[in-house]
Amino acid sequence: IMEIAKIRKLTSKELVAEIDKAKVQLVELKSETAMHRVKNWNLLTSARRYLARLLTIQNEQKIIKSLSHEQQ
Repeated sequence: IMEIAKIRKLTSKELVAEIDKAKVQLVELKSETAMHRVKNWNLLTSARRYLARLLTIQNEQKIIKSLSHEQQ
């Protein structure tokens, strides 16, 4: 899990790759929790929050990009 400052420095392609990676991790954790293999249940919550952070930063970047195009 990366820090927010590092995530904001990622390019859009790197951000999409990190989002895909987080989604895969979340699916794996969900299947493991369904089979009761997870010892630390908080991992699921932290993975969900990490994905939400990534998506939020991606949305911020889209908004900033659209605003910069409107000003030009």
